[in-house]
Amino acid sequence: MNDRISPLLAWCAYLVGFALILTAAIDLFTTVWPPRPTDMAWRYGFLGLAAGYLQTPTLGLALIAGTAIWKEHVLPLRAVGAISLVTALILLAVIGIFSLDVLAMRQLRPAEAQAGILMGGVFQAVKYVVATGVVALLGQGCLKTAKAISRDLAHRPRKPGIVSAAQ
Repeated sequence: MNDRISPLLAWCAYLVGFALILTAAIDLFTTVWPPRPTDMAWRYGFLGLAAGYLQTPTLGLALIAGTAIWKEHVLPLRAVGAISLVTALILLAVIGIFSLDVLAMRQLRPAEAQAGILMGGVFQAVKYVVATGVVALLGQGCLKTAKAISRDLAHRPRKPGIVSAAQ
């Protein structure tokens, strides 16, 4: 059955996955341009907004991984695995930085606004924690699956091409 499916379909799925990642990044960065990472208020706003954008690129990575598994493409699967694990490490750092920025921003606001700042920060931090777990598991799963597919492909008999000595 896999032979009846056009390779164009797989490449289209890869393209859609890449577009999900790229468009979310473009939307986020055009919203907060110009970057001022040393400005705590800008960083607080940027990281707060970024938490809401996490699902779309994660879905793009999952689509690319699923397509790579379906078509047994080891290289994209390894790439998604590595990118996901690096992303998980970056998100761990972001959780710490954002938490400190929430606490600092809370102190700069009037007493009646402090609870809202804290609750909003907690909700965004939960998004970061969930996304970190998801991309870490995705990364591990992709790398283990790529290893298994590589092993299976190495032991699978090759199909003869157009020109073959086999009769």
